[in-house]
Amino acid sequence: MNTLDAPRSADEAHPGTIATAPRRPDVRVPLLAASVACTLVWLRWGANWQGPANLGLLGAALALHGGMWITHRGTRTDAAPTSADPPWSMRSALGLVAIVLAVVAVLPLHHSRDLFLYDIYGQAVVEHHVSPYTTTPAQLDDPHLDLVATEWHDQTSMYGPAFIAVAAAISRVGGDSELRIRLAWQLFMAGAAMAATVLMARRTRDPVAVLALGCSPVLLASVNDAHNDVLIGLGLLAVVLLVDDRRYVLAGAVGALVIATKVPAAIPVAAVGAWLLWRRGWRPALWFGAPMTAAATAAYLAVGGGEALRPLRENAGDDSRFALWQPLRDRRFEELLADGVRWRPTLESVRDQMSSYSLVLLVVSLAIVAWRYRRAARPDEFAGIAGYVLMATSTYVMPWYPPMVLPVVALAWRSRASRLVQLQAAFLLFAYAQGPGRDPTTGIGRSMEQHAVWINIALLLAALCWSRPARTTTEPTSVSAKPAGRPV
Repeated sequence: MNTLDAPRSADEAHPGTIATAPRRPDVRVPLLAASVACTLVWLRWGANWQGPANLGLLGAALALHGGMWITHRGTRTDAAPTSADPPWSMRSALGLVAIVLAVVAVLPLHHSRDLFLYDIYGQAVVEHHVSPYTTTPAQLDDPHLDLVATEWHDQTSMYGPAFIAVAAAISRVGGDSELRIRLAWQLFMAGAAMAATVLMARRTRDPVAVLALGCSPVLLASVNDAHNDVLIGLGLLAVVLLVDDRRYVLAGAVGALVIATKVPAAIPVAAVGAWLLWRRGWRPALWFGAPMTAAATAAYLAVGGGEALRPLRENAGDDSRFALWQPLRDRRFEELLADGVRWRPTLESVRDQMSSYSLVLLVVSLAIVAWRYRRAARPDEFAGIAGYVLMATSTYVMPWYPPMVLPVVALAWRSRASRLVQLQAAFLLFAYAQGPGRDPTTGIGRSMEQHAVWINIALLLAALCWSRPARTTTEPTSVSAKPAGRPV
């Protein structure tokens, strides 16, 4: 029997059984339909509206989607679906997700044009035969430069060598056509999102979890703009599942690809390694960490080593409007300018300070959540909450960052870690609903910007004080207490 269509109840396993009571209509069916409809309308038209209509439509999509998973009547996060589940088979849930992803993958971009920056970095390799780590888009004299946002014209690549290799391959498909470039990237990220949904479905066998992930407005918006965080989410999910299956060397290889896509993704990957060390001992952790470290280091050395990391160092401390540090950054900036410090030294000084503050808070917060999740039965929740803390403490955070951890928390999608990630993702998408970098044009938008620091503090405190693993174990931490299994 296919595991995706395993019977969910005794009645399904024995069709001749007479049910004792009819199934009541499930409110999640209309909630799901309304959420998907609002999301698609917002992506196609509403994201370009000004004023409260934009926020109202997106707010409705987020609220309806949240209502779908909040109203789930199950109580165990690790249990298989029961007869109380809605009348969706796993195949129908996956089919619906595939259709919705296909639709959002061909719609025009709603916000960001970062995919054209990805493409021009790929063109730097395949057409101009130069390194995107040392050559800016403006130096390429590429005909597609006008498609890239102006602020990135002089920015060398901050993405890892694995992603640059992907960009080089996709740039060959896109060629000289703006439409082909856009569709190639959108369909690629839709495929990554679908793959993550299928992997999660095979592990959870829960169609509601499939719909909660695959029809998430945050994930759909990220696929529509073709952000590489969707690809990172697939890789991180694969790492977690492989570690859970005790295939440590392969998990380390995939982890190296994740880190070689975007360096900050090393935080949730390292959380998986820390969980492995704590729960299963140093030998499995070594099987996982040694090949991962070696492969990731080799990848960066192959593209110039320090040159590939220099753009990250130069942009450390960059700010975004809805990050935790924005008010402090603005105040410090004004103080230095008032003291007569020139603009460029002021910018560099403030960046360094914010980067240092963020790093200290990140390390302290990770230590606290590591302690709270030390008895987690599986590594998915710890990886998810580590990514959540990274976004809460960062100086720069965007609404497409949460898909980096949405697939892993979907494995226990009714857990506290999952609910926090969903809440943070909804906040960021709603906050940036009128476009990254634009001034808010509604009272709600201005209020959220003014109170963003307190929202982020509340989100961080929730992780530190309220969040805890849904599935715990009393398994001894000694590697000799339980066989580690084959490493690959």
